[in-house]
Amino acid sequence: MAVFQRREIGVERIGVTASVPNNDIAKCIYRTLTDDEDEIVFKLCLALSPDVLDNKVFFHSDALCGNSANQFYEFSQIRHQLMTVQSILIAGRSQQVNKIMTYTLSWMQNNYFGPMSRLVDRFSPERRMMRAIAEADCVIS
Repeated sequence: MAVFQRREIGVERIGVTASVPNNDIAKCIYRTLTDDEDEIVFKLCLALSPDVLDNKVFFHSDALCGNSANQFYEFSQIRHQLMTVQSILIAGRSQQVNKIMTYTLSWMQNNYFGPMSRLVDRFSPERRMMRAIAEADCVIS
């Protein structure tokens, strides 16, 4: 297969500093929700875990994060080629990648693994039952 290709690539750091409340759901989406909405976000975060996006749009790189725990980059390019654009498949749809996020392991622990571990506990059926019993002031003898 013959391929002709000429490419000019630009990389721009586009991240901004954000203040995120110390709340597990807020770390996932950066806003406050109802309990039912919290559970929906939790389930979406399970489905779109970093494992699905790692090395596709999330990249572990302390060097690219600089002094931040994470950083966003946008790629721009002018290209002339006779082949398909590299893409990823999300929910059955092909998506072109032109923005990525780099992260440190501490950022991933603080903003995904830690919150998701606590949310698994929060939304488990067993824990819900225990909370309902405690809130009902029920005594089993």
